[in-house]
Amino acid sequence: MKSGRRHTGFTLIEMVCVLLIAGIITTMSGMAIVTAMHGYLFARDNASIGQRAQLALARINRELTEMTTITTAESGRITYQRIDGTGAVTRTIYKDDTDDTIRIALDGNAQNGNVLIDHVRTFAMNYYKESSGLPWGNEWTSTDSVAELTVIDFSFAVKRTDEERDMTFQAMVYPRNIRRF
Repeated sequence: MKSGRRHTGFTLIEMVCVLLIAGIITTMSGMAIVTAMHGYLFARDNASIGQRAQLALARINRELTEMTTITTAESGRITYQRIDGTGAVTRTIYKDDTDDTIRIALDGNAQNGNVLIDHVRTFAMNYYKESSGLPWGNEWTSTDSVAELTVIDFSFAVKRTDEERDMTFQAMVYPRNIRRF
C-alpha cells in the first residue's frame, strides 16, 4: 500500500558523495595555491639575489677596469691601485669567510671592507694574459708583468634562502689603465 505522504530530503549516500567531491575540490584548490605561492617566493628570491649580484658585478667590474697596478693577485683576493679624484688609492676585493660576504676595502686593509654582496658560498678570480691573439689564452701569475694582464675572469655563487641550489654569476673584466708597452 502506498501512503499519500511524499519523502523529501537527501539520502546518506548522497550526502557522503557531496562531501567527498567537496573534499577533492578543496584539496586540489589548496595544492594549486601552495604551488603558486612557492612559485612567487622562488621568483621573488631570484629577483632579489639577481639585483644584489648585478650591483656587486658592476662595482667589481668598474674597480678592476680602472686599476693601474696589482699588489696581490690570488684566487679569492686582489689588492690593486687605481686612480681616484684624489690620486692613487689602494683597494682590496676579497671574500670574507667569517660572514660569507664579498667585500671591498677602500684603504687596502682587508679587515674593514664594505660589503658588496652577502650569502656568498664561493668566490674565484682567474687572471689571463694574451696568447695567440686570444686575450684569455694563458694564465697570468703575479710573477708576470702587470702589463701582460689582459683579462680577469671572476665568479661567485650566492646561497638561495631555500638552500636548494646556489645562483652563480660570472663576468670578465678587461683592465684598461694598465700600461702596455
